[in-house]
Amino acid sequence: MAKDLELIAPLTENELDELATFLESDAAPEQAMDLSMLHGFLTSQLVAPEEPLPDAWFGMVWGEHGEKPQWASVAQQQRIEDLILRLYNQLSDEIRAEPPSFTPMVYLDEERQLDIVQQWCYGFMLGTSLDQAGWQAMLDDDDGVELIAPIIDCADEEARASLEEAGDDLAQFEHELAAALPEIVPAIAHYWQERRAPAKRPGRRR
Repeated sequence: MAKDLELIAPLTENELDELATFLESDAAPEQAMDLSMLHGFLTSQLVAPEEPLPDAWFGMVWGEHGEKPQWASVAQQQRIEDLILRLYNQLSDEIRAEPPSFTPMVYLDEERQLDIVQQWCYGFMLGTSLDQAGWQAMLDDDDGVELIAPIIDCADEEARASLEEAGDDLAQFEHELAAALPEIVPAIAHYWQERRAPAKRPGRRR
C-alpha cells in the first residue's frame, strides 16, 4: 500500500532534476529521451486511442532498439523507473483534472524568452508510432487532424522547412504551440473519449 501511494505522489523539482540528470548521463543509452521528450512521449500514451499498459512503452524511453541503461545498482534502477512512473501518473491526473491542469515540460530560449517545444513534440509523435493504425483515424478526420497538426508540423523536419520557406518564425511558432498545448492535449483526450463511449441503447430507465 505504501508503495502504491508513493507512485501517485507528484514529482518535486529536485526529483525532476534527478530524473533529467540521469536521462542525460553517460549511464543512459545515447538514444535515451531527455526530460522534455519523455514528457511528450508519456502524454501521447495517456491521450492515445487506447491507453496502453506501461510494459508496452517503457523500453522506448531508452531507445527504439532495445537499449538498456548501465545501472549502478538495482536500487538505482528501481528509483529511476519509479520516477518515470510517477511522472506518468502525475500527467494522468493533470490531463483528467476538471479543469485540466496540464502544462507541457519544455525548454526556454533565454535570449528571446521563447519556449522550445520541438523535443516535446518529437516525444509525442514517437508515442503515436506505437499505435499508428489507431491514430490514423484522427488524421483522416477533419476535426481530429486540426487538433494534432501543429504537433506534427513541429516534429516533422520537412514541415518545419516548409514553414521557414513560407516566412514563418519557427521559434515563435514553437512558443505559440507551447502556449496552446494545455488546451490541445485535453482536447485530444476528449476526442478519443467520445469515440470510445458506448452507444446508448433506447429503453426505459429503471
